[in-house]
Amino acid sequence: MPSRILPPDGISVRRWRHPARFSRLRGMGKADGNPMNIFVAEDAPEIRKRIIAMVRTVAGINVIGEAESVSEAIDGVLGSATDALLLDLQLKDGMGLEVLARVKQARPELHVIVLTNFAIPQYRQASLSAGAEFCLDKSREFGLVPGILRSWLEAAGDRPVA
Repeated sequence: MPSRILPPDGISVRRWRHPARFSRLRGMGKADGNPMNIFVAEDAPEIRKRIIAMVRTVAGINVIGEAESVSEAIDGVLGSATDALLLDLQLKDGMGLEVLARVKQARPELHVIVLTNFAIPQYRQASLSAGAEFCLDKSREFGLVPGILRSWLEAAGDRPVA
């Protein structure tokens, strides 16, 4: 499945034509008046749907894309206006750490939450060392994601507008 760029919540696919229209189609989120754009990289379709549904409950957030493989995730994030990435460590064809390294090299300002079923200390440390801000256990810490996203939105709102 190639990565998909999704229309913002509440916008029909027919009306939605280009990611540049996001700021005109949804309410305010960041200090610049645009919503925070989230990309989800998760290989399990049901979990990906659950993550997207949870993220869409946070006001000021748009889920703009999703992927299930390393190459789809890298291409999707770097080819879109993504502000934050929710990344599974184990993707369809490889490790999310490869995605993390590539996207953080190109976009160091990108916020990243790693979600994994393998939240052992070695993977947590590797994720944080590669640039993730959080490495969460899917089974026990999944519910922390909305609060983290809200805190990033609040922090963005505190920054002066250029």
